[in-house]
Amino acid sequence: MSLIRLLAVALILSLAGCAQMEERDLTGSEAAYGYGGENDNLYNLSSGAPQKSPRVTQTDYGLWTRLAQNFTMQTVDNERIDAQVFFYQSRTDQLHTITQRAEPYLFFVVEQLRERGMPLELALLPIVESSYKPEATSRSQAAGIWQFIPSTGTHYGLKQNWWYDGRRDIQASTNAALDYLQNLNRMFNGDWALSLAAYNAGEGTVSRAIQKAEAKGEPTDYWSLDLPEETRYYVPRLLALVRIFHDPEANGLTPHPVKDAPMLTSFSFDKPLDLGKVATALNMSEADLYKLNPGFKRGVNGHGQDVVSLLLPHDKAEQLRQQNLESFCVTLAPPRRVTLKKNESLASLAKRYGVGVAEIREINPPLGKTLKRGQTLSIPSNRMAIGQPSAQIAANEPDDAADPLKLPAKERYAVNTKRIHAVSAGDSLFNVSRKYGVKPADLASWNNLNAKSALKPGQKLTVYCELPENKTTASAGAKNAPTQDSATAKTYTVKKGDTLHSIAQRFKISMAQLREWNHLKGGAHLSAGQTLIVAASEKKPARNS
Repeated sequence: MSLIRLLAVALILSLAGCAQMEERDLTGSEAAYGYGGENDNLYNLSSGAPQKSPRVTQTDYGLWTRLAQNFTMQTVDNERIDAQVFFYQSRTDQLHTITQRAEPYLFFVVEQLRERGMPLELALLPIVESSYKPEATSRSQAAGIWQFIPSTGTHYGLKQNWWYDGRRDIQASTNAALDYLQNLNRMFNGDWALSLAAYNAGEGTVSRAIQKAEAKGEPTDYWSLDLPEETRYYVPRLLALVRIFHDPEANGLTPHPVKDAPMLTSFSFDKPLDLGKVATALNMSEADLYKLNPGFKRGVNGHGQDVVSLLLPHDKAEQLRQQNLESFCVTLAPPRRVTLKKNESLASLAKRYGVGVAEIREINPPLGKTLKRGQTLSIPSNRMAIGQPSAQIAANEPDDAADPLKLPAKERYAVNTKRIHAVSAGDSLFNVSRKYGVKPADLASWNNLNAKSALKPGQKLTVYCELPENKTTASAGAKNAPTQDSATAKTYTVKKGDTLHSIAQRFKISMAQLREWNHLKGGAHLSAGQTLIVAASEKKPARNS
């Protein structure tokens, strides 16, 4: 064979070897995430059998690992997703806590997704919505791990009354949320990006954005639509979590292991039970019982007309079946009817009857801001009419003392952290509430004040608020630094006198970028000690297996 022929054969073999190497690379994490080529099917599931993503992590985290192995959504290389990855990478301590918090609920959520043939990535959606906190309530009064607003919850069959809120019931709310997501997915022709956007902003908002784009001859995919700012980052936030959970170790995350097996069983009884007595009989704390049954608000699982099943660990359910359940039976006393006197306010009414303002509003919907003389209102009673429940309240004792976990005003905060604020000269209910990110009405209610109360220097105020995420994990990014092959975010601790403008200038970034990385709104107030993401590593996250 001539020298020229030998060189030609060698060149052909060399090119064939390169092609094979490129093909192998695309079966790794790059292919799983849509990198390495054009991807026009933005988050549409394929019509054929979905290809399983290869296992990347070497550690078995139980259900979290099995979940990642079965991700099926296609994705794209997008700056909005990258920004959310950097955001979560600097908060991996919190993500670990969330994986621990999700443990009692995760198997049920995943099983429902499996049975319906829905993308298992949706099991990460409650992280975006509520950090898997059933007690979480938004400013728009969306509640539960799936964050249903009252009207949508009612539309999907979630009962909401004085003693029970189905939006916080794990089983009921999960089934309702998946019903809603499936309806949206049919509405948007199988496009999960548009379906998720509609779950966040409403189907009307997304439909109008599509119609507007069509009228202009513009693309109508999720990434191209003119959507509200929160919705523009909603889908990227979920897909950032998909990327992180697909390879948690490379992203600095150590998930809390969760068994891929049912942890709870449903326990039914045809009469309402005093949950305090149930907890005592099962050697459980009431807090642990409520953690599994967060839909119950008044210490019972029914009020005589409706009774809802309890979720319990298998052994506890069997233990309860051996008890004399009749001794645990109770019913709630009916609310009192009160006619308002002249110049009487909700605050004075609440103080007179020892209940919270938020509780009066809850039992009298819709109740306007102004009250009229002669108006008749219902005043709730937390006392049981039958039996002697452990949480029974004295007639003159405020409801707040019965069960701090169930105080409606505190339900808004994902972490119920009690603080004492010492009033300084010039303080008002408005600026103190703004400082802690709570509502003035709640601050007044917690301290038996009305909206017009003047504060005195040295006065002590009780405040319940969530510890800011960036204060609780100031060193999270450094402590859980990703491997060298993955990108991470640089952080900066805010000092007294810092502003968004001065920090942006210092790190040579735009204020818009600073706000985007840290989920800040215009005019956001910075606090000394707050941690901000100020730069992202130039290196992209690891995408090779």
